[in-house]
Amino acid sequence: MARQNFLLVEDDEVFQFLGIKTLQRMGFSGSQIKTALNGREAFEIINHPGSDNLPDVILLDLNMPIMNGFEFLEVFGKLSDEKRNDAKIVILSSSHNRMDVERAMRLGATQFLTKPLTEDMLSTVLI
Repeated sequence: MARQNFLLVEDDEVFQFLGIKTLQRMGFSGSQIKTALNGREAFEIINHPGSDNLPDVILLDLNMPIMNGFEFLEVFGKLSDEKRNDAKIVILSSSHNRMDVERAMRLGATQFLTKPLTEDMLSTVLI
């Protein structure tokens, strides 16, 4: 499997822990996985001057404090191509709301998955 860098944006510590463990079970190392507790932290990681190891895959929760997933998608879409790094944005939400799915896809998400993240779900993202 090709080397990929992940950014897991999740405010729930349990889901964040499970997401990290799922990625590690699939063979990804800790150096390939960054985390953020909300969209603002994620944006700061990506937009920080001189940031390296930009994410190839962003696993993004929708309902978070400070900056939610929809707000993150809006500001992420305004970044330069270099900062966006052709990253896949995968919504990872407990929502089954069709309107949430449509809105996220309209804002640039590439996939919408329902929590909890599993290896099978993630393998479909990495194809």
